[in-house]
Amino acid sequence: MDFRLLFDYDVELAETPIWDVRIKKWYWTDLFLGKVHRYDPVTQEDEVFDTCPKGKDACMIGSAIPCEDENFLLCVNECGVQLLDLITGSLSLVTHPETDVSNRYNDSRVDKAGRLLFSSVSKHYGTDKYHPDMKGTFYLLDTDHKTVVKLIEGIEQYNAIVWNSDSSKMYVIDTYNQQLISFDYSADSGPLSGPNVALDLKPYGMPDGMSIDTQDNLYICHWSGKITVWDKTLSFVKEIKFPVQYVCCGGFGGEDMRDFYVATSKYCYTPEQLKENPGAGGIFSARSDIPGCPDNFFR
Repeated sequence: MDFRLLFDYDVELAETPIWDVRIKKWYWTDLFLGKVHRYDPVTQEDEVFDTCPKGKDACMIGSAIPCEDENFLLCVNECGVQLLDLITGSLSLVTHPETDVSNRYNDSRVDKAGRLLFSSVSKHYGTDKYHPDMKGTFYLLDTDHKTVVKLIEGIEQYNAIVWNSDSSKMYVIDTYNQQLISFDYSADSGPLSGPNVALDLKPYGMPDGMSIDTQDNLYICHWSGKITVWDKTLSFVKEIKFPVQYVCCGGFGGEDMRDFYVATSKYCYTPEQLKENPGAGGIFSARSDIPGCPDNFFR
């Protein structure tokens, strides 16, 4: 893939590009400011939505997922799992299983049945204040929007949740331990077993986001200036060099699902490093030979 800078948003940490095929627009998040962008690739209009409840200047956001009602967006941030009304800007709480203010919610995705998988992580993760006993939890919110299941306790940081084409496997990035972990999965009942260590990613640099295509190839973003590609047997396919060092998360979209958008970070760069990484904190794009899988909407 030949990546080009689409927009230099110059944010500390951009995340989770998700394509809404109904309105033909991209969503992506500004993690530290708690904002969601909605970008139209035709008109190049960029709308910005605030996910912070009234009275808070910033509310770190893990992800934002379109809903079946296209006027709503599911926003997973430090204040809980919330529904954002894109017309009025109002927020309504869905669930908030952790009230410990030292943690925030991180990445999340919806399975084919409508369950939400999401995790929590220390707000200090990635800073000098963090130490490994600051633990988070991997959760499942069931389709009734009330039942919350603790799948795994005592995690450091989970990122990027995808399913293979028949939903028999769920893959998650364990960023702290630099591993790909897998779960046996059922679309009817959710996780069956796991987690199992599927890949050791330490040789490739710290992993962050991940995407999957229609042939079940995995595209893993690393904070080492690369994207690694793995086939459905988890055999290494190739390494794609990226224009900037901190590669956060990718997403497939466009009319044929072959546009690959990748969010990046400029977090903790020195001024000299920023000069060497033009466009860091922006969104890059490339064309893929293989179409990607669309994300599931929240019901």
